[in-house]
Amino acid sequence: MAERVIDAASTAEVMQSLNRLLEIADRPTQGPSPTFEKPHLVLAFMTIGESGIIGRQALAAKSGLKEGPVRTVLKKLREDGYVRSNASGCYLTDAGRQVYESLRSRLSPFASLQGSKLTIGAHQVGVVVRGGGRAVQSGLEQRDSVIKLNALGATTFVIKDGRFSVPGGSSDPEKEFPSKVWSALKDSLGPKNGDAVVVCGADDETTAKVGALSAALTLL
Repeated sequence: MAERVIDAASTAEVMQSLNRLLEIADRPTQGPSPTFEKPHLVLAFMTIGESGIIGRQALAAKSGLKEGPVRTVLKKLREDGYVRSNASGCYLTDAGRQVYESLRSRLSPFASLQGSKLTIGAHQVGVVVRGGGRAVQSGLEQRDSVIKLNALGATTFVIKDGRFSVPGGSSDPEKEFPSKVWSALKDSLGPKNGDAVVVCGADDETTAKVGALSAALTLL
């Protein structure tokens, strides 16, 4: 199995798209600003892209935002021309769709993992960062990023020779710790050589998704 190759032009495009979103999160607004973290905004943006069109309450539930912060997020995204709204909900503009497709070229959808013990937390989700294996060091960076967002833990794997491996640890955890979860990750996410796979656990699935995305962003 060949290692996934992510060219420099593709990486630069993804980083430009991500930086534009993060700049939106940093931009001050008039009046009281409901607080939210950058991964919440990115998750809300990606959720809109995945949904096609989505109402504000559903978006709040899926992105872990309360009503005030989700209004602020949508206002910021509208001001930058990434989102529009109508009576049915909010949706991405052509400009927003371009940013979404750029990020999606490197980030897989989430996979909910039933009965996973790959990290700690009753609810665990996995995400693939395509070509992200090169950016993985010890995995502590990803774990620390999820703890800051109230998730419970995260484990980062790198795909080598068609197998999951743990940085600084097991070269074949599938063999050492047999579980149906490995097959679930492969079937739902299709990781390839050179990819990084982050599994984040939390007390609820939304927090696990926010944490997994936060960890994934450290590998772009």
